[in-house]
Amino acid sequence: MKTSAYLDAMGIVRWKKAVHPSEVLTVLVNPLRVNDVSSPIISTVLSMLGHDVANCRFAVRAQAGSRVIWDMRGKQAVVNDEVLVSAPINELEAKAEAKKILWLNMQPFLVQKEV
Repeated sequence: MKTSAYLDAMGIVRWKKAVHPSEVLTVLVNPLRVNDVSSPIISTVLSMLGHDVANCRFAVRAQAGSRVIWDMRGKQAVVNDEVLVSAPINELEAKAEAKKILWLNMQPFLVQKEV
């Protein structure tokens, strides 16, 4: 007879490590581009930063209590050490200069990830 059968017969419940729900992260997008979120650029950048697209929500503005990780609205935003800022996805796909700026903006986040 298996050990698990003995434990079950005695009513002993085996310990399981709790799985914490993953935090939903917010990516801010231009209102005109809210449906253009299937680009490979988005999934590549998020994976390089250590995030999964499935754990991200795409919104036009941040909600109270949400953690914004990437602002792709193309607005002049206040530089923040916690939020990646870039041009909208249509510019990233069309302009090499926008990709270069995104890559430069990603560098502090990549260094932070390595530490």
